[in-house]
Amino acid sequence: MKIFNPDNEYTFGEIIGIILSFLGGVLALATISAFLNYYFKKYYVEGGNLVFIHGVLQKEKTSIPLCKIQSLRMKRGFMYRLLDMRGVSFDTLASNTAEIELILDDKDWNMLFNQVEMQENGLEEGLEIGQDETVNNRNRRLDVRNVNLIKGAFCQNHLKGMVILAGLFVTLWNQLMSVNDKAAVYVIDYASAHIDFSSFPLIVLVSVAFILYIVMLVLWIGKVFFQYFNMDIQMDEKQLFFESGLVSRNSIRFSYDKICTVYVKRNLIERWLNCCTIMLKQALNATDEKRGADVKIYGSNEAGNFLDWWLGKNYASSSLVASASSGYGLLGYVIRYDFLLSLLATVVLCYYGLYTWIIVPVVYLLVSLAKGLSAVRQSRITLKEDYLEVSNGKFAEVKNYFKYANVEVVRIVATPFTPHFHRVNLIVSTNGTSFVMRSLKEQEAREIYEWLLCRTSRLSS
Repeated sequence: MKIFNPDNEYTFGEIIGIILSFLGGVLALATISAFLNYYFKKYYVEGGNLVFIHGVLQKEKTSIPLCKIQSLRMKRGFMYRLLDMRGVSFDTLASNTAEIELILDDKDWNMLFNQVEMQENGLEEGLEIGQDETVNNRNRRLDVRNVNLIKGAFCQNHLKGMVILAGLFVTLWNQLMSVNDKAAVYVIDYASAHIDFSSFPLIVLVSVAFILYIVMLVLWIGKVFFQYFNMDIQMDEKQLFFESGLVSRNSIRFSYDKICTVYVKRNLIERWLNCCTIMLKQALNATDEKRGADVKIYGSNEAGNFLDWWLGKNYASSSLVASASSGYGLLGYVIRYDFLLSLLATVVLCYYGLYTWIIVPVVYLLVSLAKGLSAVRQSRITLKEDYLEVSNGKFAEVKNYFKYANVEVVRIVATPFTPHFHRVNLIVSTNGTSFVMRSLKEQEAREIYEWLLCRTSRLSS
């Protein structure tokens, strides 16, 4: 505020001094805050438990059995790498608060990680953090090449890049507003005075749209590349270890039991390139809901390996129990907003006499109809003897696999049209995901409902 105050005149040296003083104050506050946050955090392993002590004025002590730690997250940003440190977070499946977080060096991280593995595998306890023993019980390793990663990112919905582009525009706009309130008004007035879309030839509008599309595509692929660079996946019978990142290496190690759903998607481009998108959806606690902890794997064709690991090697030969497919009621549900939007746009265009542009909402509605018909064709629920499969998606083929032990809620919901068409909605929820199968035949839905209730009751007992 002092620097940009027009009533005060400062020399260049005085401005530099003010900026350095400001940065020095911020650095001092950050140092004090970091010291108070982390210096008083202590931990040790005793009797198979991770004991965590924290607090400055009021000491708190938390004890977590090593065998109950469901997730170990690790991040290594630029500063962490310079100091050879790791930010490590712990949480359990039953946790309803934010997880424990520590900053450890590589030696302590490896020893703590080995302690958790030993506890889970039933090995001899008693190692202390700081010893040089290692335990490595992983028996399968998958490497996703960076070329496949870019290929997989290209196969996704490129409009995701619009979120990144919008974030850049919002940041730029906020900076513009913070400099001068009149600057935003000036920009808007200038654009209104010099831009008239009706005067541009169609080829110019198409070229601008194409360039914008390329920018979004590059932003999206760049985001995926930076986040999942050099992806490393390691699996054994009880856990999965996932690590990726270019500038900042982030990893997560979680137990077999924390996965609630394996999601496999193949759109048209992915089928052509013989790849798929895999997502391992986890049972959520407070931290997962806040940050999002699903493991995403782009551009690979390793769905069979993950399903073998999670469902068992004989999952493909599991016998069919029951199945049900959605009817055309799903079509109306999918296109309901698109229909209203197209109708509104058509009315507005007719009001202003722009009859040529009516082709835009018509094409949009036709695409929406194609999307709805594809959703009807792919939407079904299949009960196998060993697992449950929910297929959905619109233009892409999406399959969600989960175990009966993960099912927590099963509901049948009637709609206003049920008395006439005998179609209902079936809702199946786990502790991390929820699926709504719309417009199922009432009799088929009730048979699946009863069977799921019986199966889950038998498993819980």
